Amino acid sequence: MNSDPALFGRMLGIDMPPEAHPGVTELNLARVHADRRNADLVLTSHDQVVHLEFQRRADPTMADRMLIYRSLLRVEPACAGKRIRQHVIVLDRGTSPSRIDEPGLTFAFDTHYARDIDPVRALADPLTAPWATLAAAQNDDVRRARLSTVLGMAVSTGSESLSRDLIRTALTFAAITMRREDVKEALKEAAMPADMIRDTEFAQELIDEGRTEGHTVGRAEGRAEGARQATEDHIVRVLMHRQVGPRMARLIAEALIAHDPATSVEQAAFTDLDELMAMAAEK
Repeated sequence: MNSDPALFGRMLGIDMPPEAHPGVTELNLARVHADRRNADLVLTSHDQVVHLEFQRRADPTMADRMLIYRSLLRVEPACAGKRIRQHVIVLDRGTSPSRIDEPGLTFAFDTHYARDIDPVRALADPLTAPWATLAAAQNDDVRRARLSTVLGMAVSTGSESLSRDLIRTALTFAAITMRREDVKEALKEAAMPADMIRDTEFAQELIDEGRTEGHTVGRAEGRAEGARQATEDHIVRVLMHRQVGPRMARLIAEALIAHDPATSVEQAAFTDLDELMAMAAEK
């Protein structure tokens, strides 16, 4: 997403301004910090601000939240005098409100549904390929074959770090729309090298099975703690990308894994940051 905003925008039908770059995401209300909200992604150019919010499922309160974000963006020095455009991307089910119409207040933004993505367009480039896993499909077999294709494209990028990021993203998205057994089958069909998926939530299950399509992973004994640490480190990276400080990111990661390790990475990527911080505080 950050590597090529224009490419991402074309896939979802969002007109990205030229030379857009990541901007502030921690939005503070007034100097006394009387209130604070965290936006998912803010891109800025010389004359525009593009604010993106990613939601796993449609949120009936989304319009109210977007109005808060817009108000906070308006008083950010980096956004002063710039046109603000807001978009919500719903990754899974439901229909989200896109406006508020009431006496004295009219407010609107754009909502996009990942299920409406054209999988052919997404699969045209490795950088957008993971989004094909969220597109609508006729059945589970189509989804499994599509994920296998995405994983193959990710491995062939020529950059190990980029491949790992694309694989993690694809598997995070697949966990939203696919059954676990289908994800595991796709990993086997794609003949994924063991070291490319070792820090994903599916790795330990495949280690326990003893193979990933002929690539011997080795004994599961002694690996559980290593896999857990790798997952925690991955969650921390995701949260720091969302502008969470390293200490808080580590606390949230520990809380998420303790609550449900199977969905911990997904929750780190898409759950509201206020909720995640409250979960860490309760731990």
